[in-house]
Amino acid sequence: MFLNRIFKGVVAVAIALSLLLTTPVKALAATYEPNYPDRYMGGEATLTTAPNGAVIYDEALEAANATTYNEPTVENLGNGIWIIGGYSIVNCIVIETEEGLIVYDTGDSAEQGKRFREVIESQISTKPIKAIIYSHSHYALGGGEMVDDSESVMVIGHPKLNDTVEANLQSGGAPSAIPELGPVLTARAFVQFNNYLPEEGPDAAIDGRLTIEPTAFLRVTKTVEDGEQITVDGLTLQFFTEYSSDDYCVTLWIPDKQAVLNNFFWETTPNLYSLRGDIYRDPLSWIDGLRVIRDLNPTYLINATAVPIIGKAEVAEALINYTDLVTLTYDQSLRGILRGLRPDELRYFIYKPQHLADAPYNAETYGETPWFPPAMFYYQMGWYDRDPTKLFPLPPQETAQRLVALMGGRDAVVAAAQEALDREEYAWAAQLVNYAYEIDPMDVEVRTIKADALRKIGQLAMGSIARTFAISEARALEGEERILKLIPPSPAIIADYPATYVNYHRVRIDPRQAENIDKVITFTFSDQDNQTTGLHIRRGVAEFLPDPVNYSQPSDIEIALSSATWANLYLNLTTLQAAVESGNARMVKGTLDEATDILDLFDKFNVVGNLLTVPPVGPIPD
Repeated sequence: MFLNRIFKGVVAVAIALSLLLTTPVKALAATYEPNYPDRYMGGEATLTTAPNGAVIYDEALEAANATTYNEPTVENLGNGIWIIGGYSIVNCIVIETEEGLIVYDTGDSAEQGKRFREVIESQISTKPIKAIIYSHSHYALGGGEMVDDSESVMVIGHPKLNDTVEANLQSGGAPSAIPELGPVLTARAFVQFNNYLPEEGPDAAIDGRLTIEPTAFLRVTKTVEDGEQITVDGLTLQFFTEYSSDDYCVTLWIPDKQAVLNNFFWETTPNLYSLRGDIYRDPLSWIDGLRVIRDLNPTYLINATAVPIIGKAEVAEALINYTDLVTLTYDQSLRGILRGLRPDELRYFIYKPQHLADAPYNAETYGETPWFPPAMFYYQMGWYDRDPTKLFPLPPQETAQRLVALMGGRDAVVAAAQEALDREEYAWAAQLVNYAYEIDPMDVEVRTIKADALRKIGQLAMGSIARTFAISEARALEGEERILKLIPPSPAIIADYPATYVNYHRVRIDPRQAENIDKVITFTFSDQDNQTTGLHIRRGVAEFLPDPVNYSQPSDIEIALSSATWANLYLNLTTLQAAVESGNARMVKGTLDEATDILDLFDKFNVVGNLLTVPPVGPIPD
C-alpha cells in the first residue's frame, strides 16, 4: 500500500510537470540543428597527397603531423628523460638514474622491444635497465627483449595488469569484454589498423599496420596502488592508478623532474568509442585521470603516443582544453538524451566552442565525435531508442526491396545515387545505393557507385579510423581486398589453452540441428596431463563441463587426443576421422560416427562464409 501511494504520487507529479513543460520541450526540440560535417555532402574541403601518395583531407594530415612522431626520433628533453618516438605506435620513454635506466612502455611485441633496446644502447645509454613501468595493458609486450635477465629488473604496473595481459594473450587476438567474440574484434581491428590498405598510392595507409607477432611479456613484479611512492635507484616515483579505464593505466609522477608520464593525454581527441569494438569507455574515468595530472601542475607532460608538451603554462592550457573537450562530449551527450534525441540524432548534436575545436591535441585525427554519443546512449539505454516502429522491423533485405520498389525500382535508385555522387553528395550516394546493394551485392554498377562514394568519404575523413574503414570497404567492393568477418586464434594459442576453447566452442552450436539431442561428449588431452573437459549438448544448447567426471550425467562419447589435434578440429583444419586414422585421436567411448555427428552440430570456420564483402570476380582463396 505504501509503495502504491508513492507510485501514484510520482505519476501525479510527472503528469503535472508534463503539462507545464509541454511547450518548452517542443521549443527545445525545434532548436536542434545538426552539426553535420558538410564536406561529405559537397561542402568546401581540400584534399592533399601524403608523402606515400595517400589522398587525404589536408586538415587531417596537418593535424596528425603536429602531434605525433611521424618518423623515427630520439628526443632528449634535457632533464634525464628521452623519448623514442616513431619506431612504433607507442613511444618508449627512458629516464636516466644514478646507476641505470627506467623504461616506461615496451611496445606491443617482442620485435618492438628489441628495436627499443637497440636504440637505447646505441643512442641513449649503455646503463642497465633497473625498472620497467607499463602505462597500461596494450604496450606491455616487449619487455622480455629489453633485458638479458628478467630477475634483474623491477617490473611495475597496475594490480590487474598481469591478469588482463594474460587473458588477452590467451584470446589470441584483440582484447574483448566477451572473449568468445575476440575473433570478430580482431578482424575489425585489422581493418582499423590499415591491414587492407597498400603502402603507397591514393589508398595508402597513413599509419602502421597491425601485426600478430610473438610477444615477450614480463609479468609485473611490483604492483602499485593509487598515490603510492617508491624509490628506484635514488629517484622518487609516485603512481596513480584509481582512474584507469579498462586498460588499467598507470600515471607516473616524478617530483624531482616535474614530469608526468601518462596514457590519458593522446595526440588526438580521446577515442571514447572504437569502431573495432570494445567495452564501454567511461568518460568520467578519463576526465578524473586528466584532472589528477592537471592538479600535479607538471612542467613536462610526457605521453604514451603523443609528442611531449613542455612548460607549466603550455601544459596547463593543453590539459584544460583536453579535459574540457571530454567533459563537453559527455555532458552534451547526456543533455541530448534528456532532450529526447535518438542515437542517430545525437551523432551531430554536440557543438564545440571554437577554442576547443582549435586546440591542436583536440583534433579528431583518430576517432571522431559523431561516434561517441551513441555509445553512451546504448550503454545506458540499450538498442531501443523509444521508437515503437523499431520493435519488429522487417529484415534488412526485405526493407531494401520494398523501398527500392517505392522509389521506382533498381534503375531509378542507381541513377539517383550516381547523380548524388556527381553532385559530390558522397554520404547520400552511399546511403542510397546501399539499398540496391542489399538486394544484389554482386551488381557491378551498384558496387562501383558504392565504392566511389566510400572512397571519397574516406579521403575526406578527419579521423584515420574512418578513412581505413571506408577505403578498405571500397577496395573490397572492387575486388582488390578480401576482408574477413573474423580472424580466429592461431592453432598454437588454442593448443596452449585447449579447455578454454572447448568452452568457447559451445557458442557455435546450431540449435535447429541439436534440438532433439541430449548427449555428453568429453575430450581428454594427452599432452596436458590427461586434462578432461567436455560439453553437454542438451536440446539446442551446449553446456561447458570443466570437470565431466563429477558431472551429474555420464559421458556418452569420449575422445582422447592431443591439444594440437583439438586446435585443428576447432579451426576445421582436419576432421575427426582423419585424426583417428592418423593416430592423433582415439575413440575411448562411443563410435567415430556418433562423435562426428555431434561435432557436426557446431558451425565450422570456412573461407567463403568468412568474407565480409564477397569479391565480384575470381576464385575464393584457400
